Amino acid sequence: MSVQVFEAQKKRALERLRIGGADEEAKAILEKLNRLERFFTTSSCSGRIALLCIPEIGAKREAEFIGKWHRPVETGEVQDAIFNAERDEIWLIAQSPILHVACLGLDSAKALLRIAIESGFKYSGIKAISPDGFKVVVEIMSTERMDVPLGADGEMLCPESYIEFIVSKANFMLERGKKKLKRLYHGLKELE
Repeated sequence: MSVQVFEAQKKRALERLRIGGADEEAKAILEKLNRLERFFTTSSCSGRIALLCIPEIGAKREAEFIGKWHRPVETGEVQDAIFNAERDEIWLIAQSPILHVACLGLDSAKALLRIAIESGFKYSGIKAISPDGFKVVVEIMSTERMDVPLGADGEMLCPESYIEFIVSKANFMLERGKKKLKRLYHGLKELE
């Protein structure tokens, strides 16, 4: 891989981003990274709360989203989605922001990784390195994650007070992740 190949890959990734869009909270970070010559983003999520129907643990391919929010969620929204599910196990998941960034060379990746970790993204690391070392993919991710079973076959398996508690924790985790995104945005000034 050469610098020209990296630039061609960046051009394709930016075109996909233009067509597919991005979460509003991640948009400024993506724009800042993608303006830099040595970086481009390949995927991103600003963090989310979701409800999934799954036939059993580990059956990711068969999972169906019955609710997905990139914002704080109300307990009633979660309960409504559970009642509308007629089959399978129902899990609430809360996920931290996640970004995948292609970097030109190991030094660029290390610089980005340091900023990410200092911004609170402690689970960040190098995801892949091209055989020639020209492209290094960094995954920026935080520790906030929660996967909780709440119901099965359209029935809640816990009291409403527990769902309220879980939703409050999921909202807290979501907001915490969004604060880290702001710190990351300001930390990226070092790369300019």
